[in-house]
Amino acid sequence: MIKRLGAQFEKLGLKTRLLLGDATGPRNTHEWALAAANDPEAMRYVKAVGFHSWGGGTPEQYKAWGDLAEWLQLPLLVTELGVDASAYMGNMYDSFTYGMREVRMYQELLLYARPQGTQQWEFTADYGIVHARRRDDGGADLSPTSRFWLVKHFTDLTPHDSDALATTSDNDKVLLTAFAKGADNQRVYTLHVANLAAARQVTLAGMPDLEFRAVRTGENENFSELPPVRPQAGTLSFEIPARSLLTLTTMPRE
Repeated sequence: MIKRLGAQFEKLGLKTRLLLGDATGPRNTHEWALAAANDPEAMRYVKAVGFHSWGGGTPEQYKAWGDLAEWLQLPLLVTELGVDASAYMGNMYDSFTYGMREVRMYQELLLYARPQGTQQWEFTADYGIVHARRRDDGGADLSPTSRFWLVKHFTDLTPHDSDALATTSDNDKVLLTAFAKGADNQRVYTLHVANLAAARQVTLAGMPDLEFRAVRTGENENFSELPPVRPQAGTLSFEIPARSLLTLTTMPRE
């Protein structure tokens, strides 16, 4: 199908190219894309590799998708980023708990799959991240849910077109991702620290000597601006509340 469609698009003078994979889940489904990946004629028409994250996967399963994209030298896209494909039934997605499950998935995808882009499922009504109250004039008043604020950490505080930095954590309940963009004095940094369990003390090492803006979302606070912090000798220690997301960034407030 890739070869037939790709050849027809080319014949028509269209620039449209095709997505390899686009599997409905990440669990060993990269194997389904290998036949086309090993077909040079098919790969003429492919410009990206993609998969959906429903159901989640192990670090090894996420890594397999990232490795496939790197081998093909193509960008990897998470073309539906979602946790539970059945959560729309009974609005099970409409909670802080579900939002923290999404945060964990964001962090694990960024750490292991290494995608160049993700598509949140979704910013419209199904799995919506806001509540809409219809007005008599036909319009709607929108009220953000906690999931809105958690997603906002990643969409608003991660520098666009930034490079992912290598990070490690000695606790599987604390997931850290980091990004940087620019050079020298113009370099911008962002670190997302997700605490998935009880409140704890966290220490970050290897940080630049810069002042960081601190933003936090938890069960009882949404995108709270905290006092800025500055590492000492490359190290920063702080208390992080239970089940919360803290972003440290040198990006200025808008």
